[in-house]
Amino acid sequence: MNEINKDELLDLKKWQRLFFMVIYGIAINFILSILLFLVAIQFIFYLFTSKTNSQLQSANNWLHGFFNDSLNFLSFNTNAKPWPFKNTEPEADEPDADEEVVEAEAVELNSADSSDKDSA
Repeated sequence: MNEINKDELLDLKKWQRLFFMVIYGIAINFILSILLFLVAIQFIFYLFTSKTNSQLQSANNWLHGFFNDSLNFLSFNTNAKPWPFKNTEPEADEPDADEEVVEAEAVELNSADSSDKDSA
């Protein structure tokens, strides 16, 4: 345990992850202040109209998702980088939400059955 493995220390992927962790750490600090500002604006809308603003809600949801993705990356819960590096395309193993899966059973026909029907 006392030996230091140089290959582990010089692994480029680990240093890249540190770089992205610093960037996303700064980003979530900035995003948190934006989210708190949007909360205050949304409360003002609610105070005067008794309704929430849907555009603010949409922006808030996107920022909240980015915040959660970034926090999961920073806490090593996932190795997937958040936006703009996040893969928004569905995985190849997963069916698309727009695609409809149709199941059917095949019926096997015997050639003897079809020749009997033709002669009758």
